[in-house]
Amino acid sequence: MQIVARVYPDGGEEFRVSAPEKATGDVLDWLPQLKVRTNSKEPFGGEEIITDGRSGFFITCVEEKLRQQKLDADIWRSGTNPDGRYVAAQICLRGHILKADGMDFERGEHCPQCGEVGIDSCKHCKAAIRGGEVSAHPDNYKRPNFCHKCGRAYPWMEDRLKTAKELLNHDDKLSYDERENLWGLLQYVMSDPKSDLVPANKKLIEISLANAATVTRDLVTDFMAKYFAEMSKS
Repeated sequence: MQIVARVYPDGGEEFRVSAPEKATGDVLDWLPQLKVRTNSKEPFGGEEIITDGRSGFFITCVEEKLRQQKLDADIWRSGTNPDGRYVAAQICLRGHILKADGMDFERGEHCPQCGEVGIDSCKHCKAAIRGGEVSAHPDNYKRPNFCHKCGRAYPWMEDRLKTAKELLNHDDKLSYDERENLWGLLQYVMSDPKSDLVPANKKLIEISLANAATVTRDLVTDFMAKYFAEMSKS
């Protein structure tokens, strides 16, 4: 038998998922022939074939893993996202774009600007980060701040939102309601900086900061200015 995978439920007993000795070609084509074996508990040892519900579960887990590995290999070899409409993107944890031009890249590369590792998928739902549309010019690519599939913020956006919230939470001159209102406005303008409502919300932020401590007002204003300047370049 050819061992396809070894499974250790809860780190305990070993189960071996295997295919017939003469099986050739893509391992996914062997699925109907896969068997799950483990060491026999009989006195003279040997192996026994598992035929209960565990067998189907283990084979399904192995199938999912193999299909994901194949998908990953195909995606990063072609430089294109699974939907075929966008190229694959690799962006470092601080938001510097490493690859978004449809060319192949190695996963886990580090950013030459800041040294942070590059990622190519959402850490929450594992969806691939979209680069630009396949037919678009790479120079027109705008870095996304939120995952298109689950809507969660990417690490570079998480850092900015965390910094903004900490600035507000440390200001004793602002009431709880004022901090929450400012936080909501900041989230809005940072999540969609090109929205038609952003100018109005930025003005509301300026008004709301009137009661804040000078250091908070200066830091938030500077923070937003740098953020929007960076977004215009990305």
